[in-house]
Amino acid sequence: MATTNNRRVDMKKYKQKLDSRLGVVLLMCLVTIFVILGIYGTMHSSVHDELTVYVNRTHQIASELKNAMDENYPKENQTNIDKHGRVWMTVEELEDYAYLIEKTNSTVWNLFFWNLVLSIFLFPIVLAIHLGWIAGNGAKLAYRVVLLIGLLFCIAQFLHLVHPVFWGAVRFPGMLDRLFLEAYPRDQYHIDSIQRRFACEFKPHDTLVQLDLQQPCIPKMKNSLLPTYSTLLLIFIDLFPFLFGAFIYAWSAWIKNSNVVRTARQRVELNNSRRVPFPTHNVYTPPERNTKSIGKQEESTAPEKY
Repeated sequence: MATTNNRRVDMKKYKQKLDSRLGVVLLMCLVTIFVILGIYGTMHSSVHDELTVYVNRTHQIASELKNAMDENYPKENQTNIDKHGRVWMTVEELEDYAYLIEKTNSTVWNLFFWNLVLSIFLFPIVLAIHLGWIAGNGAKLAYRVVLLIGLLFCIAQFLHLVHPVFWGAVRFPGMLDRLFLEAYPRDQYHIDSIQRRFACEFKPHDTLVQLDLQQPCIPKMKNSLLPTYSTLLLIFIDLFPFLFGAFIYAWSAWIKNSNVVRTARQRVELNNSRRVPFPTHNVYTPPERNTKSIGKQEESTAPEKY
């Protein structure tokens, strides 16, 4: 019976800690995610437009070659090497590239928008609960419903961050190499347009690159796309409220009562008790030396009496 009561008390304390901390953690995670998505979404947009046009043009060229039964183009729906040793991309492969590019970009901006809206919606609620402006069982229940909605959004956002955002970030570097350097067909007209816009070369001379007279286009374009480590960071931040809730429960149920943590906390408390407390304000009053010196000066300057 005592064990059951202790569990009820621990669960009540756990809920109180979640009510006071989870909202703040969730709000900070949403704000951080929409800031990161805004930064990298803006960087990604600079390459997204050019890459979308190039893939669509290349897809059109591949479709025309396929319909014309060109001898160099693969007859089956797979990448093939012609008699000249050139690797060709299929129409289906280019369609997959175009879909992934557009889906990734739209998902980034949709997640940015929803994180911004939820942050604006959650901020006054968390502030009111944290400062005690709203109290009562009804307000607490409504607050927990809002937190539940935010956590459900994090679960849905996790699925979108894994695919297509993370999947696109992983595939983009190899996609650029294949589109511009390794495989055919290529839209040379748009390649020249990209080189002029970004002031770079897709096939630069090594000596000119070392002398900083030319810049390669592929590294510059890859730096503007979504990096893999940033998407992993976004996934971690999105899952952090769940990890935080699990840690709070583990701390209340087991960690804080373990021998190692209990001994460490006792040592910290003992060290704090041994410290000499610093005065909160200065109570020292200096002696009135100026008054004595002034009195002596007055005696020395006083006229002598006869």
